[in-house]
Amino acid sequence: MSVELHYYTLSVANLDRAAAFYGKLFGWEFRREHETYLHVTNTSVPMGFTADGPSSQPNLYYDVPDVDAAAERVRELGGSTGEMYESTSGRGCACTDDQGTRISLWQPAPGFARPQT
Repeated sequence: MSVELHYYTLSVANLDRAAAFYGKLFGWEFRREHETYLHVTNTSVPMGFTADGPSSQPNLYYDVPDVDAAAERVRELGGSTGEMYESTSGRGCACTDDQGTRISLWQPAPGFARPQT
């Protein structure tokens, strides 16, 4: 199985303003998951917005079959990992590679995995 980008988020200061702006710009529709997260419901690549301040880069989430093993491999290769989190969509953690680039690993819960082709 190849590991592919499965989800990404854009960091913004205000979720309501982001919804108004991107909704009008691209026709995106939204579902509020909680006070700091807004899911975009009508894009082919799943995405959302987080209310943790503006950033020049998106947060990239890579779909892995075993997030614990992938996190351990990151550390073996000289990178670092943050705290493991759990959500209705699965388990994951933020990581930094051996050069300081940030990515996230995500093991989807049943019903959230990308269909295999």
